[in-house]
Amino acid sequence: MSVKILLLLVIYVAIWIADRQKLKNLARREFFAYSAMLLLSLYLGISYAFSLKWMFLEEAAEALIGTPARRIIELLTVPS
Repeated sequence: MSVKILLLLVIYVAIWIADRQKLKNLARREFFAYSAMLLLSLYLGISYAFSLKWMFLEEAAEALIGTPARRIIELLTVPS
């Protein structure tokens, strides 16, 4: 487990070093999108490092928007 945490720490430090200058020039909307993607990767990284049985992103999306998405698909499907 400690090797996984060390690996994630190295990856996030590398990302921070690479993006440090660019983050200063981002607009608010771009910074929000960047932060959202970073939080999603952090969620997956924590799940990986601690071998947790959390929902994967597809399962979380299915739980949040599965029923409305299926209804839209059914509405748009043309019978053959």
